[in-house]
Amino acid sequence: MTSYTLRNYSSLDSPRVVDMLNANRIAPRAVVDGAGNIRLIRYVPFSSSKVVIEDEQKNIVGYAYVADKENNFVLETGGGVHPDHWNAGVGSMLIQWAEEETLKLSANAPKGVRCVLQVNIFESDNETIQLFEDADFTKVREWAHYEIQLNGEHPLSSDVRIRSFDLDNDDDWDLVGPVQDAAFMDHWGAYSLPPVENPEPEQASDDNNEDEPVIDSSYSNAQGYCFLAFIDDEVAGGILCNAKLVEFPNTGRVGSVFTNSKFRRKGVGKNLMLSAFNAFYQNGMQRVILDTDSQSFTDSSKFYTSLGMQIYRREFLYEKEIRAGEEIRRLSK
Repeated sequence: MTSYTLRNYSSLDSPRVVDMLNANRIAPRAVVDGAGNIRLIRYVPFSSSKVVIEDEQKNIVGYAYVADKENNFVLETGGGVHPDHWNAGVGSMLIQWAEEETLKLSANAPKGVRCVLQVNIFESDNETIQLFEDADFTKVREWAHYEIQLNGEHPLSSDVRIRSFDLDNDDDWDLVGPVQDAAFMDHWGAYSLPPVENPEPEQASDDNNEDEPVIDSSYSNAQGYCFLAFIDDEVAGGILCNAKLVEFPNTGRVGSVFTNSKFRRKGVGKNLMLSAFNAFYQNGMQRVILDTDSQSFTDSSKFYTSLGMQIYRREFLYEKEIRAGEEIRRLSK
């Protein structure tokens, strides 16, 4: 019986982890970016906790991360196991580590708040689904992944003024920030943190003692593919897109689109989406993808199908309670 060792991830592990995650895959699930960091299909903060599992020959056969999604009361895990080592206990080791890491991190969450660990799994990954269900994770939501094949440019409405979003301009972020925050509450629910009793004063950080990670921004929001919408000189919405993806070549992705509730059903979202489609098409990309919560409060799925987009796969969100407490998330209408 093979003996396995779990240890902390090192940046030097990146190439071997990526090779392991992509083993026997038609489309890549991970790449090493230009800065030497692992990029997965889903965005993973560089500050996340990470581990690898090695076999007796020091081959990396498993990898997992735990990322803070919401103030240490909602955390996310992900990763993978080499297919030659499925059903050998590697996945269970990674889940156990993720639960223990989440329990430690949840000590930083507000007192009395329920803490959970989440994982996203594609519908086709039956063995992974079974692994997490056996570990008492429960399916709580479903994501639908949409695609569209572009065959030309789309005319825009003259009632909505669209301009490029300058990603390097703090003024543009300040303009759109409140609109984006409010829209996301309507898309995925909201929460209200309880007040902190006798908060400790913040300690001044010594930036000289902290090494800033080198980041390859080519997989992030892309200049020329992000736009702001205005009606009567008021910010009506925005769209952020990626022009370089881990999984698919020559494909663009809509990362987020959001509309000021004051201007809903006035063509803002449609004009933003069509502006992104046009930008991708003008730059030689004829396929655009996105994913959305199938139970979004705004019924976003109807909006995307109205633009001609179709579902090409589904993804499930599984969740496990790690610390009991008050549920402060608004998870339904």
